[in-house]
Amino acid sequence: METGGKMLNNDTIVNIGLQLADACWNTYASTQTGIGPESFAYISSDGNFTGGSPPDSDQLRFNARHGFYITDGVYILRPEVLETNFYAWRATGDTKYLDRAASAVASFNKFLQTPTGYVGLDDVNNVANGLIDDTESFWFAEVLKYL
Repeated sequence: METGGKMLNNDTIVNIGLQLADACWNTYASTQTGIGPESFAYISSDGNFTGGSPPDSDQLRFNARHGFYITDGVYILRPEVLETNFYAWRATGDTKYLDRAASAVASFNKFLQTPTGYVGLDDVNNVANGLIDDTESFWFAEVLKYL
């Protein structure tokens, strides 16, 4: 979105894209591992929620602290948040996006690295739940490209 807004010389589109990038990064920055969950939801100001079933008490507490709640805490090495962060950096040159990439790399090295590579995480908020013994091909094709 950011680069499209730049190409169209439309700051409104750029700013919406940057706001989305910040909201997506919040899903990483708000977890115990610094890695974002597979899915999450929001509660709107009118009390509606986007996550299917109503949030439970733990999700409501998390939402009160972070502005979203986790609906599926697994991480299967998806690239989308990191890709968004990369394009936000390309559009703005703001080094906060480089700092975010460095933070992601540190979290990946700490929580996902095994003797033979990198694997998924069963719960981004509870490392004790274990790792997923699988490395998706997009880890190599996309995630590493954006870091």
